[in-house]
Amino acid sequence: MNEPTQEQYLDSALDKLMAELVLWGICDNNRTSELGYRTPQVMKLSVAGATNLVELVNTLNGEIARLEQIIGGNQ
Repeated sequence: MNEPTQEQYLDSALDKLMAELVLWGICDNNRTSELGYRTPQVMKLSVAGATNLVELVNTLNGEIARLEQIIGGNQ
């Protein structure tokens, strides 16, 4: 089987990021163009895309802290 190209890796990563942004309610749809645009080997983030990714990281960090409190409280 052939190794995926850089473009395929980048497309896969973008699809995963957008799916998570939608799952967490940060974006309304799966249009990867909301993150910015892609050249064959580089992703250029838009301001909105970067803001959405920061919100995703903050949301995930908040969930991790919440779960750690639950786990810590049960010991």
